Amino acid sequence: MVLQTRANPLESPDQGSFAALMELYEMNYIYLRRLVPQLDGRRDAQVSSVDRGPDLHLEVTERCPYTTSLLLTHRFEARDGEESLPDLRVRIYHDARVAEVMAEFPPAAPALLWRWESNRFLNRWLRYCLGEGHAFDANNDRPVVERPQARRWAV
Repeated sequence: MVLQTRANPLESPDQGSFAALMELYEMNYIYLRRLVPQLDGRRDAQVSSVDRGPDLHLEVTERCPYTTSLLLTHRFEARDGEESLPDLRVRIYHDARVAEVMAEFPPAAPALLWRWESNRFLNRWLRYCLGEGHAFDANNDRPVVERPQARRWAV
């Protein structure tokens, strides 16, 4: 008996297709749930710190029966204060178990390509954050600081 494993949509020949995008959304959901295991509303703003690298900030911006929208960003020191980069808005669809970047794409850009690129970035960034040891714990007592002005960041 041969076990079949799912191909990584980032490396599949169907990369950029609608089917691969749906797989990417599923992977993003899995990584987000590893990063944020508790989305029960007790802490709608949290900070994850690791020994090396910038803090990772999470802010839940909307709760609905089947979805949760949130902001994820790193904070960096800038000449004129702090800066949030990347500054991604993500929507989690709990019933479908998928997560996608919520971004306005330029009118001239093909929607599928834009979604593929922005969600591929989210996927790689989530893997990086998890690899660095970031995690959001519902019992974290660290005070949450206000989010600095975010710079527009194109994927």
